[in-house]
Amino acid sequence: MENGDHVAFCSFLTNNFPLVNDHPDVAGLLRDPHILQNLGAAMANRFLDEGITKIIAPEARGPVLGVLVATYLKAGLVLVRKDGRNHPGADSTITSEQTWTGERISFLARSFDLHESDRVLVVDDWATTGNTIRVAKQFTNDMGATYVGSSVIVNKAGTEILDELNVMRLVNYDDLV
Repeated sequence: MENGDHVAFCSFLTNNFPLVNDHPDVAGLLRDPHILQNLGAAMANRFLDEGITKIIAPEARGPVLGVLVATYLKAGLVLVRKDGRNHPGADSTITSEQTWTGERISFLARSFDLHESDRVLVVDDWATTGNTIRVAKQFTNDMGATYVGSSVIVNKAGTEILDELNVMRLVNYDDLV
């Protein structure tokens, strides 16, 4: 996606983002075929020249978005599931600090999904506290792979979190409500 197309798509998202009960509805974005066809490219845009080999996609919406970005970047997809879900071969548990819900969440991962040579992009729907992204970054670092950054649709995090985790976002929450 060319830079001008990326800017136009982000503007289109901001102006056409569905709201449910005055809250941005990421699931509603997926109903729109135009948005769905362009979402992977838009989320991958800033990382095109970073040599990404794996996309880590935390549950719940991460896997849906992660497959779009992984397909676009021709990278592999690594799922990080919430504890209590079926994840055959999971051999790593990482617990987040408090997420936007105020709870700490444990995630399951599989060490054999990453290699030291991998360059990793984390893909999720929102950035708020950054703690889900930090879990994926910790897993990446624990496996000796290289964390490159994260891409999200909606940003509600502060600048310090965006900088710390190298988060690229398509829209800002405040522009949607």
